[in-house]
Amino acid sequence: MPNFHVIFWRHAEAEEALGSAQGDETDLRRSLTKQGRRDAALVAAWIKSQLPKPWTVLTSPALRARQTAQHLNDYPAVDARLRPDADLAELLSIVAESPRDGGALVLVGHQPTLGRAGLYWITGCDQQFSLRKSGLLWAMERNRDTGIQRSLRACTSADLLGD
Repeated sequence: MPNFHVIFWRHAEAEEALGSAQGDETDLRRSLTKQGRRDAALVAAWIKSQLPKPWTVLTSPALRARQTAQHLNDYPAVDARLRPDADLAELLSIVAESPRDGGALVLVGHQPTLGRAGLYWITGCDQQFSLRKSGLLWAMERNRDTGIQRSLRACTSADLLGD
């Protein structure tokens, strides 16, 4: 069975929305800043140079996440289970339902759930794990004689990839 790659990618820096609450309409309309667009492009270029194809790119319905994902795929699929107020089980259900026929799944979403989900998927440990804006956690699953093995491939952010 081929290896299955999953990237948990936090959206890049977005404009502030004073007075909004996480997941409300104002929050969902927040756009990337100039720095956010630069960082998303930098991380997407790195992903393209490293990650085996084919890719499935899923994104939160929030504008900032969709704009981040569009640096990797012009038409990422929106999945409400990646919304800002999603819970751990919802987010992990996306990974569980994904076919294990090779290629990669890229999830673009939000803290605190995204980092927590990545850590849990790799280790089974349910703890907070903070990803920087535009940061990612890349894990791989493969079948071994002893069973399924998951391993960390990379954990990085735009500030480490910059020129």
